Amino acid sequence: MKATLLSVALLLASVVTLTSCLGGDDDEITYPSDAAINAFSLGTLNRYITTTSSTGADSTYKATVTGSNYKFYIDQVARTIYNPDSLPYGTDVKHVICNITSRNSGTVLLKNINSDTLMYYNSTDSIDFSVPRKLKVVSLDGSNTVDYTVTVNVHKEEADSFFWHQMATDENIATATGMKAVALGGKMLLFCSYGNHGAILASPATDGANWTPLSWNINMPLPESAFRNVVTMGGHAYLYASGLIYKSNDGAVWETTGAAELYRLVAASSSKLYALDEGLQLISSADEGATWTKEQLDSSSELLPATDISYVCAPSRVDADTEIITLIGNRDENDYPGDYQAQIWSKVADYSVFSTHDPWLYVNPNDMASRALPRLASLTTVSYDGALLAAGGQGRGACQEEGYQHFYNSYDGGIYWNVSTTCAFPNGFQCGEAFTMATDEEGGLWLFCSGSGQVWRGRISAGGTTNYPTAFTK
Repeated sequence: MKATLLSVALLLASVVTLTSCLGGDDDEITYPSDAAINAFSLGTLNRYITTTSSTGADSTYKATVTGSNYKFYIDQVARTIYNPDSLPYGTDVKHVICNITSRNSGTVLLKNINSDTLMYYNSTDSIDFSVPRKLKVVSLDGSNTVDYTVTVNVHKEEADSFFWHQMATDENIATATGMKAVALGGKMLLFCSYGNHGAILASPATDGANWTPLSWNINMPLPESAFRNVVTMGGHAYLYASGLIYKSNDGAVWETTGAAELYRLVAASSSKLYALDEGLQLISSADEGATWTKEQLDSSSELLPATDISYVCAPSRVDADTEIITLIGNRDENDYPGDYQAQIWSKVADYSVFSTHDPWLYVNPNDMASRALPRLASLTTVSYDGALLAAGGQGRGACQEEGYQHFYNSYDGGIYWNVSTTCAFPNGFQCGEAFTMATDEEGGLWLFCSGSGQVWRGRISAGGTTNYPTAFTK
């Protein structure tokens, strides 16, 4: 921050004596006398992460954290400002750009860490929040001042593991031969295959212990392939079955939105559905499946995944008008037995008026050497704690990785992968060939296991952060 020293007495005196230059000598401007901070938020922060390779060597790399995703509460009684949900471990809070809004545009001052010197707050200057900082707000008429203490909470240590809770052991889940879970409308929906038919199980996200089969309103049995053909977009689930696209906001009542001959539905952004057609070409629909357009690829379509497919759609960290879609899966094992790594594609979806319609980019595993994502059965990827998080069963083809041994994470959109140091499978975890995971709206990570029928929900450790209230009565 610029070291602009300020005499508070001089500031107050100058504000009080301000008069209008536009009117006559008797026209004085009346300035508001109240002083308060109305809003506080963080900009983009850097996070430094240390990982260990398979050889035991440590390496540190930089990621970014979207500070605006962490809500700050303002206690106007205690005059404190803080974030109840801590920033991730390793976040640099010594160089923070923040946005502070004061009532009636009052002047905001920042107290020096080591003295009583006050400096003007500037929204473009970085502030050291490694310790609590004092702010002073001066009313526009200079008659009132209010002091606040700002605390920016960060995980104090890397979590040893997730805190896991076994939610259920369910026979319908145990006997499934394929699964996919999605969060929808406060519920967790689990689409299951049983060889010759499918089913949808549901539980409130606040429960997880009781799983109820849903009777969908379509006049045909749910196909066993339904679990491979489910995506979510705009608060709805979309399902491809028997040549039709269906849409639902609860998993029980479905309506038809389009017709197409597809190999499978694979992904969704906030405005488009993506699918593989019968020729295994990647196509998209901007009208809920009514019409489809071929997507541009920067590499051969032979490199597209055809099985164990999952996707993540996340807002760009640098542009509010764009999203990053990551498509992850495996190629057919019979056609490509030599694959060791998963197949990963990424697309920048630009919704601005200056959209350039960028193609899908292939993430070449040969460029990543030992830091590629292994080719695992039932491979599933979600977005969690600012990273892509992947897990799966026994290695396919040339991959000899043992199943359910590690979670893998990537902080750069799927290019480089490491064994996660913050998430490990829970004690007592047992799973057969079918496996899936999903995240809920409250930041929980869910695991669903065939064979054992186990359902687990976990959440990253709070890292020793103090518990703060998150609501106040006016």
